[in-house]
Amino acid sequence: MAGKVGIAIALGALLLALPVPPPAAGQGRLRDGVQFPAESFDFATWDPVLKRSPDRGWRRWGTPETVDRVQLVLREYRDDHPDGARVLVGDLSRPQGGYFGARYGGLGHASHQAGLDVDVYYPRRDGLERAAFRPSQVDRRLAQELVDRFVESGAIRVFVGPDLRLRGPRRIVTPLIYHDDHLHVRYGPPPD
Repeated sequence: MAGKVGIAIALGALLLALPVPPPAAGQGRLRDGVQFPAESFDFATWDPVLKRSPDRGWRRWGTPETVDRVQLVLREYRDDHPDGARVLVGDLSRPQGGYFGARYGGLGHASHQAGLDVDVYYPRRDGLERAAFRPSQVDRRLAQELVDRFVESGAIRVFVGPDLRLRGPRRIVTPLIYHDDHLHVRYGPPPD
């Protein structure tokens, strides 16, 4: 089993390094992006560098389609879990897209360049509205539900933490190191 997980992690790293098909504006750019709200009744944003809520505004830009899909998934999730904590949403892209590497804090992002990627933090077992810092803090049942909902919403890739044993269609859901506290959702580019 450990060999399969290692292969999956290596494959996930390779997939993450592959370029996202370019949107109409060209690869690595976000044109006509919209800012993801800092919070709503359904979610709050989380700054992975400062470890606080809300995430800074310049880290929360995406295509209108990405922003709408994420909000819809989280609204439906909240409807089914009205007494639970809001889901935390992390980084999307910078206002004009482009490079979002380590110079912007933390490990940076290999992708998150065209407004098609978003980090969503797993719900915690203790119900707190904070990022989980260890896999043991993650509510795996609710985390799997979020993975399933994002797959159903049309995500073309969902990277999950290898220690969480979350599942989904192999061509979409892939374990990847540094994702034990959040899932990384990638949507395809909007139609021209």
